[in-house]
Amino acid sequence: MTAAAKDDPLQLLDPLSKLVSLFCVAALAMHWDRPLPLVLMLAVLLAVARYGAGMTWRRLSKRMAYIAIFGLPLLLLTALAAPPNGAAFEIGPLRLSEGPVAYAAAITLRMFCLFLSSLIYIESTDPQDFVVMMTTRLKLPYRFAFGVSMALTFLPMLEAEGRSAAEARKIRYGRQPRGFGERVENWRGNVTAVFAGAVRRIEQTAGSMEAKGFGAFRHRTFLREARISAGGYAVMLLSVTGASLLLWIS
Repeated sequence: MTAAAKDDPLQLLDPLSKLVSLFCVAALAMHWDRPLPLVLMLAVLLAVARYGAGMTWRRLSKRMAYIAIFGLPLLLLTALAAPPNGAAFEIGPLRLSEGPVAYAAAITLRMFCLFLSSLIYIESTDPQDFVVMMTTRLKLPYRFAFGVSMALTFLPMLEAEGRSAAEARKIRYGRQPRGFGERVENWRGNVTAVFAGAVRRIEQTAGSMEAKGFGAFRHRTFLREARISAGGYAVMLLSVTGASLLLWIS
């Protein structure tokens, strides 16, 4: 189950219209190679995540901190490795030029935009609605759609298990980890707990699928009905039109 509330605007939209918008955002993010439009896109996505998907600023900051762990080293390495171009300047012992820094910033911002747009989709989409929509509307094999929905379902669960494991280990220690060795040991224990929980859930899911005869038939029926509202069609039209226009003028 996703973390978004039922009355959040994006939660009320169907998965297909949001998927079309996600592809449009990805196309624009991959097309732009300058920092300014990507900064504006990131600001819009942050607003959509907060007020459209119902994510709190605290939750958003934690998610962005995760991607920053990979984005900041990428920014630095790209700025240092790219051929010099433009005005040069120094930051401490580092000598950089304007062109590589702008290019590195664009790549890093692109990573943030792609990550955040995917996170918004996961947070605001019910996996069961996703399966129904992908199978009945796009005519995808239901086995494939079910596999994607399981990923959407398991990610929040594994995150919650990891948070519970971290809190439990904190209580067991009675204090914050001290030194590099204790921090590594604490991190290893959390990862092991999450991995064990994932294996346990996989075994339970596989047993349930086997008991229910999943995959025994070529087609299957659904209790839910996939409907696209007028708002969903409007979102798809605006997304495709806006993305096409921005791709054309840029």
